[in-house]
Amino acid sequence: MVMYFFVAFGIVLGGAILGGLAAFLTRQPPFHEMETLAVKLKIWGMVGALGGTFDSFMQIERVILDGNMSPVIKQIIFIISAFIGADTGTRMIQWLIRGEPS
Repeated sequence: MVMYFFVAFGIVLGGAILGGLAAFLTRQPPFHEMETLAVKLKIWGMVGALGGTFDSFMQIERVILDGNMSPVIKQIIFIISAFIGADTGTRMIQWLIRGEPS
């Protein structure tokens, strides 16, 4: 669970910071680009943390049809953990740019 959080967090944070560096090198406003990228990378942080595909969602459907709910709960916890990591990365970029939490 912690792994999913930090993978999603790292994708958003690292992508936004490196995108800001690229914006600086191409003479574009880096803070604006960082914030835009952080929001756009949120979904990709989740997808990357969950293994690069939406396999988790297909597994949930398959398990519900079988009637065994334990793997469903596990996958939902992984998805929530990845979402929280991606959202935390986005909020951290916004905090670094604005100096205040949003």
